[in-house]
Amino acid sequence: MKISKQRILPLILFMLCLLSSIIIAPTTQAATNSKDIPYVIDDANLLSTDDQQDLNDLANKYSRKHDTSIVVVTTNDTNNMSTTDYASMYYDTYIHGNDGYNDNCVLFLIDIDNRKTNIFAYEDAKIRMDSGRSNKILDVVTPKLKGSDYDDAIKTFIKKANLYLGAEPGTNPDNIFFKLWFQLLIAVIIGATVVGIMVFNSGGKVTTNSATYLDHGNSKLTGCFDHYIRTTTTRTKKADNNNSGDGSSGTTGGGSSFSSGNERSF
Repeated sequence: MKISKQRILPLILFMLCLLSSIIIAPTTQAATNSKDIPYVIDDANLLSTDDQQDLNDLANKYSRKHDTSIVVVTTNDTNNMSTTDYASMYYDTYIHGNDGYNDNCVLFLIDIDNRKTNIFAYEDAKIRMDSGRSNKILDVVTPKLKGSDYDDAIKTFIKKANLYLGAEPGTNPDNIFFKLWFQLLIAVIIGATVVGIMVFNSGGKVTTNSATYLDHGNSKLTGCFDHYIRTTTTRTKKADNNNSGDGSSGTTGGGSSFSSGNERSF
C-alpha cells in the first residue's frame, strides 16, 4: 500500500514527541527531586529566605555537576562538640547514605555560638578538596564572616568549591596560567608575534648595521661613570589568619574518611 508524504510527516512528528516524553519525563522528575534537597542548612538563621534559596540552588547546581554534595551548615548550638565532631555527626546522620545526597561531600560549617568555622571533605571529595585547598577557601571567607557578610561568604565557598572540584589534584586553579583571559592574551600575543615576523621577513633584507659606519681604528671609549641614585626598602606585614592547629584527616564515627582545613575564628 502506498503512503503519501502528507501522512508520513505527521506520523514522524508524533513518534518524535512520544520518544521525547519518554526520555525527558524521568529526567525532569529527578531534577525536581534533586532541587528539593537542602544543601544550605541555616539553623542559625543568618540568611533571608530568598538568599538561602538562591544559595541552595547554586549549591545544587554544582553538586550535580561534580557528583559531590556541596553542603553549608550554620548552627548556634553544637552541644559542646568541636567543629570536627559536629560536622562528622551531621554528615553521618543527615548526608551519608541518604537519598539525594552523594557520599562524596564538601561541608562548610559555621558555628556562630563559638565563632568558629572550618571546611571538611568526606570520602572521595578529599582527593580534590584537600587540606591545602580548604585553607585557601578559608583564607577568603573568614574575613567575610568577621564582617557578618554571611551571604557572600557562603556564595564564595560554593563557587570556590566548584573551582577546586573541577581541577586536577596537585594543580593550582588560582594560578594566572589557568585563567581564561590570560590564556586568550597569550594567544593574541603569539599571533601578533607570528604575523609581525611574517611581515618583517616579507621585505628586503637589511645588510647594514652599526659596524658598517664605525671606524674601529680611530674609535675608543673616553670615560665611564656610575651614579648612585637611591635604595628602596619595603616591608610587608604578615597576615594573621587566626588559625587553630593544622589541617587534619581522620574517620567519622560512621567510618567515613575525611580531611579538613585549619579551624578559624571569626
